[in-house]
Amino acid sequence: MKKLFFTKLYPYLRSNQFLSLAGNLTVSAMSIVSVSLLFRALPVQDIGMWVIFNTTIGLADSFRAGFLTTAFIRACSGATVQRATEVIGSAWAIALAITGALGLLSLGSWITLNYTPDGGAMLLTRWFGVVLVATLPYFMAACVLQAEMRFDRILYIRLLSQGLFVLGIIGLMATGTASLERVMYCYLLASAITSLLTLALGWARPSSLAYRTSACIRELAHFGKYSVGSYVGSSLLRSSDTFLINFLLGPAPVAVYNLASRFMELIDIPLRSFMATAIPTLSAAFNQKRLPEVARLLRKHAGMLTWIFVPVILGTIILADIPVYLIGGAKYRGTEAANLLRISMAIAILYPIDRFVGVTLDVVNQPRLNLFKVFLMLTVNVVGDVTAILLFHSIYGVAVASLPTAITGFVFGYFQLRKFLPLSIKDILSTGFEELRTLVRVFFGKDSLKSSTAIGTQPDFYSRIQE
Repeated sequence: MKKLFFTKLYPYLRSNQFLSLAGNLTVSAMSIVSVSLLFRALPVQDIGMWVIFNTTIGLADSFRAGFLTTAFIRACSGATVQRATEVIGSAWAIALAITGALGLLSLGSWITLNYTPDGGAMLLTRWFGVVLVATLPYFMAACVLQAEMRFDRILYIRLLSQGLFVLGIIGLMATGTASLERVMYCYLLASAITSLLTLALGWARPSSLAYRTSACIRELAHFGKYSVGSYVGSSLLRSSDTFLINFLLGPAPVAVYNLASRFMELIDIPLRSFMATAIPTLSAAFNQKRLPEVARLLRKHAGMLTWIFVPVILGTIILADIPVYLIGGAKYRGTEAANLLRISMAIAILYPIDRFVGVTLDVVNQPRLNLFKVFLMLTVNVVGDVTAILLFHSIYGVAVASLPTAITGFVFGYFQLRKFLPLSIKDILSTGFEELRTLVRVFFGKDSLKSSTAIGTQPDFYSRIQE
């Protein structure tokens, strides 16, 4: 029985879907561990500064990733060796230009604000550009590996970078030398070592820079000018709460709000994993002018995730106090963190359909609509946050303001995509339920996939289960 179970399980463990999920699980688990350690090692005020720093770094990285990732994968997936080399070299040229520009901005800010009493601003301006340079090679390696569907190598990169950072924090706590600046050194060192390894292994392909072309750079930039807005807008949407709470209420409430949002990784992990493996297949179907297949893939992924999230969301709402205590410790018991987590998880039921609608708008060459969708949500969120904070002087208002934001993006994106693909909420939910039911029955040997309507969804994955 054990051998039979392992025989069925092993092919799934080798699939791109599992490797992508494992990579995101690694990042999120290590992130939760590092945050939990930092909450215990640093004062609340320092935690707030660290959150602001990480949020700003994430925003800058979103700008770089937004300009390149989707455009790069669309151009590189399934391309000839010569074409792929040209795309990689051109992407390197754009990445270097963006990193250099942001680095100069960081240097200018550091010179200007060198004597500011704001510790968070000092931390940000001193290390912002250095971190972006240190992470560039492994960012490019991740782009190349995703286009090649080498999610096993992406898993190694993420495990190394996050693992080294966690080990560094543990070392600081063990020696009693933990401080905000030393945590920054650990973060920078972990990023630099990971980048050096990707260069040594040849995964980042910096030598392709010699094969860049002006035409390819313009092609990537043309698509990137829209997708970068969506990426940055999405990052701003996630980080606007943090910035507004810090500006209007101070860094201590930022720490409480961030503690609640860390557990939202339970939703973001499978979302990022499914999207990472779905984008190449959606793009391939669209490039082959198979629009019904694009619609079917969207219904499958978005519907499955919605049903998978239902028990996760219900369980978290009931047991919210437990993860808050495990991550933040006793000093955050009795704060707003647990209720903030409950509100956020309830809203998250809309996320699978909303995220896949957004990425599919990009795939069907409508990045402009996705850009408008993201900034429409950002506008609603900022107005709602400011209004709620000024009226109630509480971070509860920020969480509640997320509901109209989510509904606005959901409705706009859904009705815009229906102009290009045959979609309905009912079909998404029914397709997702049937796909999930079929997958469970096949895995436990109770059904034959060949008789299912799910046939052809992910041949590499399902065929391995059948073998």
